[in-house]
Amino acid sequence: MSFAKWCFAAAAAAAFSAAPSWASGIEQLSEFLKSTQSASGSFVQENSGRNASAKKNFSGTFVFKRPGKFVWSYDKPYKQDIYSNGRQVSIWDPDLRQVTVRSIVGAMPASPAAILFGNNDFRRDFTVKELPAEDGAEWIEAVPKNKDSSFRDFRIGFRAAMPVAMVMHDSFGQTLSLKFSGWKKNPAVGPARFEFKPPRGAEILKE
Repeated sequence: MSFAKWCFAAAAAAAFSAAPSWASGIEQLSEFLKSTQSASGSFVQENSGRNASAKKNFSGTFVFKRPGKFVWSYDKPYKQDIYSNGRQVSIWDPDLRQVTVRSIVGAMPASPAAILFGNNDFRRDFTVKELPAEDGAEWIEAVPKNKDSSFRDFRIGFRAAMPVAMVMHDSFGQTLSLKFSGWKKNPAVGPARFEFKPPRGAEILKE
């Protein structure tokens, strides 16, 4: 499974309360990182490549707490859960009763998850620029400074300083699109929520 699928990660086509007018996508990104320390919501994901007939659709929920803690859960078309406790990522496949564990070090800084779930020092790892507004959202483009990243670039659309959509392009010509809804901002969530304990008898694979 590529990092694109489990990362990331995260976020609001749902109704928002009254909010100030934001001048740019980069300002909204900065406000999102500063004011949103934890959140939960739902997502719809579409994966596509050069062959349009190969499109795949997914949906599920997420919860995160900065820095680096998240649970990304696929509900349809099949169940799969991705846990990060800030140190390692555990990918749980209940159909196979198998969990894959890998270190988060070196992976998250060059990925979209670094912006959605990381700290607010995004300019350290990405070159960010404004894009034209589209569909009522202000958009930015982020290009990883690390040339070894599996992502070529990704774009995030904001409304009222919250992400409503993300489009990612990887180095293999794949495109991953996300739409976010149902945001709950800054819920109380403890560290135990992000720890995965494999069921008895589960196969554990370490990378």
